[in-house]
Amino acid sequence: MKTKLLILMLLLFTVGAAAQTSKKELYKDLDRAGANYFAYPGPSQKALTPAPAGYEPFYISHHGRHGSRYMEDNIYYTYVIGKLDTLAQFGILTPKGSEVLDKLKKGYENAWKRDGELTALGARQHREIARRMYERFPELLSRPLRVDARSSTVGRCMISMFYFCQELQGLNPALDIRMDASQRDMPFIVWDPKVEPEPAPDMPGLEQQVESLYEKAGNPARLMKTLFTDVSKAESVIDGYGLMECLFNVASDLQNLPELNLSLTDVFTKEELFRAWKASNAGILLSCGLIPGSTPSYQRQMAIRDSIVHFADQVIRSGEPSLTLRFAHDGSLLPLAYLMGIREAMGGRTDFENLHKSISVDKLIPMAANLQLVFYRKEGSDDILVKFLLNENETSIPVKTDVAPYYHWQDVKRYWAGD
Repeated sequence: MKTKLLILMLLLFTVGAAAQTSKKELYKDLDRAGANYFAYPGPSQKALTPAPAGYEPFYISHHGRHGSRYMEDNIYYTYVIGKLDTLAQFGILTPKGSEVLDKLKKGYENAWKRDGELTALGARQHREIARRMYERFPELLSRPLRVDARSSTVGRCMISMFYFCQELQGLNPALDIRMDASQRDMPFIVWDPKVEPEPAPDMPGLEQQVESLYEKAGNPARLMKTLFTDVSKAESVIDGYGLMECLFNVASDLQNLPELNLSLTDVFTKEELFRAWKASNAGILLSCGLIPGSTPSYQRQMAIRDSIVHFADQVIRSGEPSLTLRFAHDGSLLPLAYLMGIREAMGGRTDFENLHKSISVDKLIPMAANLQLVFYRKEGSDDILVKFLLNENETSIPVKTDVAPYYHWQDVKRYWAGD
């Protein structure tokens, strides 16, 4: 008994540690500083825990973010390119400044009129996730099966859905895949516009704390000296903080275009990237309502969780195996993970300086992030089991279970209902 308890404690510690990103870990992979720009790394867990004896998967409910994308607004390119072109005419760009301008122009040439669109990497990510799903659950996905796929009406989500479904169809031509993207479904995929969370009185103060993190993140004076030979003249054309913000956004997104072989992370020191990441992490969590005392914005995603329960119960009653696929955004997936009680999403705290030690968005909502609920049943039994996968790794929710990492579906529903 003591041995089993020790193993359980070690397992819980390991899962908890996986919810945060350490400074050392970020230094080893500076792309993580991009936070929700971080390109999907694939699952770290190669082999899943076998189901209890006699249980077989019969239904998967998948809710995913679109794959890697271009920046939503190319103003980060055009603003800095315009300013640096002017300063180049003044003859005050350092060799590093000229290098940065050249990289920006190459990046913008590729990104022109592609604001927010899916990149080639984004397409590959969804094909690979679909293939791994097929390989992990062949007893379900290799048979004739009805697949209900729906997407946000935003183009990058629809195309992500297409690549995911195309991969599955190629692996199993017998799949009956039906895809759709409609405004009617948006409350059950992205957020419910009819829900207006009550503003929290502490919210302005929390927002000010996050703003302070952003202000302390960079070192404009150091950056200006790195890029310009005459800082005083440069400051008459461009603001140091504005320059840093633009370059940080471009640097964060370039990882989603590996074919360009461009990087701007070396414009910043590792410490600057770490501080900028801490600020981004806090800002995203605050906007979604995951910080104590913040406006509970996650309430807008309640309809999504209710829809997941509704569809799962329909499948259970029908007895017909099937697959549900939903494709949305980070701003819907993160609150949904919180509403489900996913362990990695439950570490919110008001200590913003140390918030990253308990919850990190690069672990939760990288490009192509996904939640998979895999349902199992056993012949002759009405007891339905469900397993939660966050980014294809097994995770947990605060519900007692005697078959971890599996849960009894009725227990999960009671927890979600607040019983």
